[in-house]
Order: sequence, then C-alpha cells, then structure tokens
Amino acid sequence: MRRAVPSEHRNRWITPVFALMLIGVGFAAWNVALEAQQAVLESQSGSISDVALDPNAVNFRAFTEPTPTGLVLHTAIENGQPELTGVTFMASADGSQGGTVVSIPSTLVHLAGENVPLDELFTEVGFLAVVREMESALGIGFSEVVVLDARSWTSLMTVDLPLEFTLSTDLVENVSETQRRTILAAATRPFDLSEVELIASHRNPDEPSLLLANRQQSIWRAWVSQTAASAERPGIFTLDEGFVDLIGDLANGEVSYRSIAAAASAGDSPADTTYVADPDQVLDLIAQIVPFPTQAEPGDRPSVMLLDGTGGVYEQLPVLSTVVRAGGQVAILGNAERFDVEATEVLVHAPEAADVAAEIAERLGVGAPIESPLTDATVSITVIVGADRVPAS
Repeated sequence: MRRAVPSEHRNRWITPVFALMLIGVGFAAWNVALEAQQAVLESQSGSISDVALDPNAVNFRAFTEPTPTGLVLHTAIENGQPELTGVTFMASADGSQGGTVVSIPSTLVHLAGENVPLDELFTEVGFLAVVREMESALGIGFSEVVVLDARSWTSLMTVDLPLEFTLSTDLVENVSETQRRTILAAATRPFDLSEVELIASHRNPDEPSLLLANRQQSIWRAWVSQTAASAERPGIFTLDEGFVDLIGDLANGEVSYRSIAAAASAGDSPADTTYVADPDQVLDLIAQIVPFPTQAEPGDRPSVMLLDGTGGVYEQLPVLSTVVRAGGQVAILGNAERFDVEATEVLVHAPEAADVAAEIAERLGVGAPIESPLTDATVSITVIVGADRVPAS
C-alpha cells in the first residue's frame, strides 16, 4: 500500500531515467578552504604566531580533508519508470586503503512513524529527497552521489566479468496466480554480465527488500575483491572521477561489509516489510568509519580544532570518533603550545556550539567546556588532549 508523502517532501523534482549520474558535493571542504590562509597562522588563543612546518613541533596546524564517501542509489525500470531497488553507502579508509560498504534496503524508514520508505520517496518526489533522507539518517553529507541502474553498473565492471559469488535464493517470477517460474537458480559460480544485471535488479514477488539489498552487497563484494585481485586494473580506474576513485580506494585494501542497523516492521505481505533505522547504532557506525565527515549543509556540524598536548602518544582515532558522535567536525589537526598537558580540555568559542562542546566533554570524561570567546576564530570548539587520554602501558 502506497503511503502519503509528507508535505515537507512535496517540492516535486522531475526525475528522468538516470543511467549514471555523478554529483560532487564539496561545499564543506570549500568552506574550510576559504579560511585556510588565516587559520594556519592562528594559535589556540587566537593570536598570530609563526607557522610551524614540522608536524612534530608545538603549534603545528594542518587542515583536514573530508573522508571520501559515496552514496549509490540502485535503480531498475519497472513499467517504464525508474524505481529504487536499494542503496549502498561507502567510505574510504584512512590513507585510501580499503574501507567500508554498507547496504541499505530500499524500504528503509529513518524515523518510525514519521517517514516514508526510501523507494516511495524516490518515486513520488525524486532522487534528491532520498539523498536528503540519507543525510539525515547518517548525519553527514556525501562526497559523491550516484544514481546507477543495473545495466550501467555492469558496464563499469565488464572487464572483471564474470563475477563469482553465491546467489543464495532462486530468482523467480509469476507465470499465473498460482504458478511461478525460476529465471535464475541459486548457486555458487561465476555469473556473466546479463546474469549480474538481473541479480542486481530483480526482486522476487512478495520478497522483502532486504534480500535484494543483500544480493547487491554480494555483487559489491565480488567486484571489489576481483578488481583488487586483478593483475591489471580495469581501464575505468584511469578516469578522474570521484566515484571511480572511491571504488579504486576500496580495492586497494581490506573492506568491511555491513548492513545498516534497522528493525523490521511487518506489513500486509513480506514485500511490504519496512526497516526502521536504529539512530544510535547508525551514528556509532558513522563515527567509526568516517573520522572526517562532509557536512550535509554548511554549519550542520560545529568545526573543531583537535590539538595534541602529549607529544604524539595518545590514540587519535577514538577522539575523532567521539567528536563525530557528538555532532562535531574536526577541521584542524595539530599540536598544542606544549607537550606536557596533563588534563584534556574542551574550549568553546561560539555560543551556538555549546551543546556539542558539552557532549564532547562528557563523552571524553573531562570537565565542563571552558568558555573562550574568540571573535576571529575559524573553529567553534578546541579540544586539547592531555596525558589523561594516554592508554595505560
């Protein structure tokens, strides 16, 4: 049964059939870049200081680059119109070596009782509504957004076909009200281009959308693994395209495959099953795999300067994850004015960042944020890491 689309989504976008659409989302990085020349000259106190070029020296500052991320909207043509069949989120690991691929069913609902499933948003409003919904669900923006139908997807992997993986369920279609026909049998074997295209797009009658999302993940796993194992990288990876670069990053290292944390909500039939995202588990995952998020809109996340007061002996990644989980974004990494800081401090420079600063402080287990107004500050919060964050030996 089709649900009514909420009024906030009714600015209808006329969505043509997209074979392959690449959308660069770069305003967060642009916003940081505009302030770079001034900010690298500022010390934590806001005064002008010499630029430290040695990463091991006090007062060193460096701007961060957003973690490369991508959102793929998988589509298929049904009754002459594109329909959303699944969503894949991916993030590159630090150093562009491997990363994480997260599968998301097309009937995901972000907030229980308040949202329309993604596939209905896609049909009724357009792909941008789905992107906005995923930005809200994951709490970040995306470096790349791709609307990709099954045929365009297989055209990218032609060099790597056939792909060997496990198709765990038969693909079937209705012949009559009482009969079904198997169109592709379950098996573990190499699948050719036409078979991969079918597996990527076909949803069995009365089948929950999660099963199709799982099949799409099997294709991702096989393609990335086979590409990484290839003696000669396929020609598409010589293209200067962000989405293709991201696939190349994944193929360069170990990849973790996950499904979004969500609870099933039964409908009138298995095909009507929706999946309600678990906000806490989703944000925990994002904090783990996206240390430097892209903002969905400028100002969504207060900017944070993370300074090392230990001389490089603390573990940086847990602190980065804490900042992301609390709603912040580390825009500047560097060293404090000294390396014998005993207690971690959180300084808040802008009143509008007070809540996030308090959340960071609480999660780090330190005292309340210190108000430190700076009229010329390029960050809203500063975290100075002390010896209390150094793991016990």
